[in-house]
Amino acid sequence: MTDDHDYFDNDEATDEIITFPPDSFMLNLARATRKLYYPEFLPDLNRPLGLPGASAADRAAGVAEAFGTLRYGRLAELLLYDIRRTQTLSGPSAVFLDGTVESWLKARMAASEVVHVVNIPSNPPGWSAGKWGEWYPDVLGEDGKLTTAKLKPYWQEGWLKQHDRLMAAIANMPGKIPLVVSGDLHAIAEGRMHRSGMLDFGKNPITTVLSGPLGTGDALWPSGFRGIGATPPRHLEMEENLKPIEENGFIIADFTADTITLKFFRFNFHNQSAETIDTLEPFRVTELARPS
Repeated sequence: MTDDHDYFDNDEATDEIITFPPDSFMLNLARATRKLYYPEFLPDLNRPLGLPGASAADRAAGVAEAFGTLRYGRLAELLLYDIRRTQTLSGPSAVFLDGTVESWLKARMAASEVVHVVNIPSNPPGWSAGKWGEWYPDVLGEDGKLTTAKLKPYWQEGWLKQHDRLMAAIANMPGKIPLVVSGDLHAIAEGRMHRSGMLDFGKNPITTVLSGPLGTGDALWPSGFRGIGATPPRHLEMEENLKPIEENGFIIADFTADTITLKFFRFNFHNQSAETIDTLEPFRVTELARPS
């Protein structure tokens, strides 16, 4: 999966420059990096060939670069999507994801032939660090806390509208566990989203997970770089079962027909060697059951 730095820039917006959506030079850089290091998404009969970043003439037939799936038979389908590629700046109608992508995601979430569908966007729902290119309007206030009392410059209200449409589709998946896993915020966390704006998910809360960064330097934790750690935005009612931990880590998810079991691992990149990872035990285990 790609995110802002894979386009060789940071998501920033000032009076001098707005870094996204990517221009042609940034897009070519990201495509070159992917060709060197990242595998493309394999062809998928359930993914339209005309999605952005798919069916390029210089790539193998049917592969995709920005939106794709990991599929294991009928057991599990993971939807992976890059929210930078098709980002727009059109105010109330602005989106992170092109309309064709949103329609595809909703169709897969409503599909009945797969037991589990997990959303994996490059921009995490559930938490904010006050930066510009997030789903949420929260920004760092003078008291060191997130606030919506002042405007976040150049943030687009349409992004939050699309967020709510996607969260509604996730919460309403028939017979499926509503689960979203993301990285980006350089933390390990787990929560339950009970409400998003006027949308009530109380009967089937969305489990949101920050999967943890494998390697992060001291200055690049959210609290070091942004001045605040990952925090639930005001738009949400979040139950933080595991508040964000600024430490290196990862998760392993085990899928069965009736459950998804999440195992959380953490380690200190500065005090422990990479070999330690081989013998780590999970510090937290969460079992999610399919709704009856």
